[in-house]
Amino acid sequence: MYDAIIVGAGPGGSTAAHLLARKGLSALTLDRATFPRDKICGDACGGKSMTVLRRLGLERAVHDAGSVGSWGVTFSGPRGDVVEIPFRKALGGAFAPGYVLARERLDALLFDAAVAAGARIVTGASVTGLVRDGAAVRGVRWTDADGRSHEDRARVVVGADGAYSIVARELGMGQLDPRHYVAAVRAYYEGVTGFNALDHIELHFVEETLPGYFWIFPMAEGRANVGLGMLSAAIKRKDARLKDLLERVVNHERFAHRFAGARRLGPVKGWGLPVGSKPRRMAGDGWMLVGDAASLIDPFTGEGIGNAMVSGFNAAECIARCAAESDFSPAALAAYERETLRVVRDELRLSHTLQRMSRSRFLLDLVIGKAARSPALAADISAMFDDMDERRRLLSPAFYWRALTA
Repeated sequence: MYDAIIVGAGPGGSTAAHLLARKGLSALTLDRATFPRDKICGDACGGKSMTVLRRLGLERAVHDAGSVGSWGVTFSGPRGDVVEIPFRKALGGAFAPGYVLARERLDALLFDAAVAAGARIVTGASVTGLVRDGAAVRGVRWTDADGRSHEDRARVVVGADGAYSIVARELGMGQLDPRHYVAAVRAYYEGVTGFNALDHIELHFVEETLPGYFWIFPMAEGRANVGLGMLSAAIKRKDARLKDLLERVVNHERFAHRFAGARRLGPVKGWGLPVGSKPRRMAGDGWMLVGDAASLIDPFTGEGIGNAMVSGFNAAECIARCAAESDFSPAALAAYERETLRVVRDELRLSHTLQRMSRSRFLLDLVIGKAARSPALAADISAMFDDMDERRRLLSPAFYWRALTA
């Protein structure tokens, strides 16, 4: 009988396994992959990821792991206006406020740190179902790399197994709603030019990609993560083929000169992102969901690593409390959901609103165009990346009046 069985050793699962091991609790983590392994992603670690990495003592490890520190973001609008927004509060610090690091390296770093802390992680392990006692979850059934079947029990099962979570499916969670689901494609390139000197990540709103955006993220060794994402409902409505669309945008007149001497490294790969505009229930009788399995991806940016790590950390803290109090009741586990939503709910709601607003070419051109020509407005937007209260101003008519008159 384990205190916890964690299904999935990505950022959320490894964070939970790491913290539980530090606290001396018994946990078994299962993942069907063998690490290091590639994971299709935009590869950007934002502020929330860095907060958890600092709490785990891994900020320098990420800094030294072949990452690129990003000190700002560059936006461009459908009309072609460009605004560069530095993260002003972080400038001059020892560590960047965000990094771009291939998930193959990031996930291996988190995995190895969890193992070094004492976590037991079994790879090549495929979970086939949940062990139940009536409605309560009491463990998992799984098959190892040699095809042998196992059944292990735990006080709580943590589903950290991504967008297509078998734990969520076994719990009877419904099909993902295309109105709250984003499809994306990405490819690696070398030789892309024109990056900001502070290695800004870039989000470009191009007519062909609305409602969605095209991104270019600088990486180490002269590489770049290049991709685009769009709501599944819009893809169906437009009958869009994202791989073909990516090729067209790379050759768009706004970007072709930057890719003139570039070479794509490997194929274009696609994946799905269940966004947090409609998060799943996150805890119940003997179970928890974290990260993508709980549909916690930011609806506006598509970034999911931060919320996966925050939820994994909170899940481990809650499990430790439950173990100390010998209380793994549904009411005790529900504290995890409340605490996690307290951290992410407002941001997810705001990001969903921004996602809806970004469907308007007029608003995008207004804000980005005015910010490109108004240092004061650009500074306001920079502050919004550091302060949720500032970011809420994006929902205020007064902000758009100021943009109109800037």
